[in-house]
Amino acid sequence: MAKYPKINYIGNKEKLASWIISNMPIKRGTVIDLFGGGNSVAYELKKKGFTVITNDCLYSSFVISKAIIENSKELLEDKVFDTQIAKREILEKYNSISKTLTNVLYYDYEVMELAKLLLIAESLTGGQKYLFLALIRRAMIRKLPYSRMNVPWNQIQKLRNEDYSYKKYGRKRAYHNQTFESLMRADLESYNESVFDNNKVNLSFHMDSFAFIKDLKTKADVIYLDPPYPKTMNKYNDFYGIFDNLFNQEIKFTNLSKNNEFLNNFLLLVKACAEKTDYIVISLNNKTSPSINELKNSLDMYGKIKIVQKEHQYKVTNKENKNTTIEQLLILKTKK
Repeated sequence: MAKYPKINYIGNKEKLASWIISNMPIKRGTVIDLFGGGNSVAYELKKKGFTVITNDCLYSSFVISKAIIENSKELLEDKVFDTQIAKREILEKYNSISKTLTNVLYYDYEVMELAKLLLIAESLTGGQKYLFLALIRRAMIRKLPYSRMNVPWNQIQKLRNEDYSYKKYGRKRAYHNQTFESLMRADLESYNESVFDNNKVNLSFHMDSFAFIKDLKTKADVIYLDPPYPKTMNKYNDFYGIFDNLFNQEIKFTNLSKNNEFLNNFLLLVKACAEKTDYIVISLNNKTSPSINELKNSLDMYGKIKIVQKEHQYKVTNKENKNTTIEQLLILKTKK
C-alpha cells in the first residue's frame, strides 16, 4: 500500500487528510487543491481514486506534487548518486549558488556537495527528476533547525552544535550534520514506495492561485482551499523560497496572508472559483482569522453552506500543543 512520505511542511494536513476527504461532498470526480503545500490532502485524494489537480505558487511544493501526485510509475535507483559530474561544472554551479547559501544556511563544503546534487537533478527527466528534487528539498530542510530556511546563520551554527542541542533540548539532532546525500539515501525507499498509479490523469501546476483559476478551462467537481491565513505560521515563501531561488523558479503571486487584505482577496478568489466548480471546500480552524462565521456570512451569496468540525492537536518540534484546536471545513455548494 502506497504511503505518504516524510515531507517536513509547516501546516501540513497529513493527520487530517482522511477526515477532510471523508467529508468531501462527492465520492468520485475531479478535485483541485489550489494551495497544494505539502500535498498531503492531494495524496489522500489520489489514494481514494479521485482525479487530482494541484497547484502552488512555490516551486518547492510543485516538485513534491510532480513526484508523488502526477508521477504514477517512475522510480529512482540509488545508482543515480554515482552520476559522474565534471569538477569544473561543480565549481561553476557552486559559484552560482554560494552567495545564496554559504554561511547563510550551510557551510562551504556542504554547498559544494549540493552543487553536485543540483547538477545530477539537471541530468534527469520526468518523475525521476522530481523525485530527486523532492529528496533534495527534504534533505535541505532536515539539515536546518526548525525545518525552515529563514533561521539566522548564527542560530543555525549554535543549534547544529550537537552538545549545545543536547544540553538545551535533550537531543543531539545529529541529522543536521549528516551529508545531503546520506539524508537523501535514507529517504529514497519511502519516496519510491509513495509512487503509485490510481488510473487517473493527475496534474501539477506552479502558478498564482488567481492566474490558475482564470486559466482553468474545464469545470471541476470540487475546489479545495487551504490558504495561508493571517496570524498563523504563514510565511511559506520565507520558509522554503530559497529552494525556488536555486532553480530560478520564483514567480509573482498574490500574498493572501496579509492581514488587512486577506478577506477581500479571498472573497474575490472564492467568487472566481464559484464559476468553475460545483463545490468549494475550505479548511480553517477556530484560531484562524477571519473566523468561520465571518466567512460564512460573506459567502452566503454564492450558495448553500455546510460546516463540519473536529478537535485536533497540532504537533510542533516534537512537542504536543496542549491547546486543542477545532479544525473546520466550510463546504459551499455553488449556485447553478
